[in-house]
Amino acid sequence: MNNKTYQYERIEIPNSSVLDSAEQFYDGAEFLRQLPPMSGVLLPMITNAALAIELYIKSLCVRSIIKDYKNFGNGVYGGRVTEEPLTKGHDLSSLLLIIGSEVIDNIETLHADGVIQYSFFELVELVKPYDKLFVEARYAYENDALSNLDITGLFHCLTTLRFTIQKITRIERVLA
Repeated sequence: MNNKTYQYERIEIPNSSVLDSAEQFYDGAEFLRQLPPMSGVLLPMITNAALAIELYIKSLCVRSIIKDYKNFGNGVYGGRVTEEPLTKGHDLSSLLLIIGSEVIDNIETLHADGVIQYSFFELVELVKPYDKLFVEARYAYENDALSNLDITGLFHCLTTLRFTIQKITRIERVLA
């Protein structure tokens, strides 16, 4: 039985479109982080860092789909390409836990070989303190959730996740 929703579905891990977005928010967070203290950009810096972490994770669990897939003739097929997350939400550790076993196994191998610092489940624990950070930073005036935020720890999490994703073995396949 075919459970496909669209005529064309593709897995690319890490997904290059989502990864590009993650890199842009990473660059934004790093740029803001380099500004002098009291520059008035703390919330944008935190929001960019939190969103970059989320997008790095989501680059591991989205599929590319082509809507309105059709034959244009001469063996050329195509349509509107979009990326669709396997799940929605902003809870970082939950998003990380839904990635496929092939990626988890790759992370475990990289860790065992000393290429990366953290095992998969250690990465889950590393991101867990920032599970709600994206939402909390956007609505910081409603709570004091950011009062104990460790910026150094946040950027350690961000750069660790970024480095890990740069090291994983790329997966590309069309879903049959």
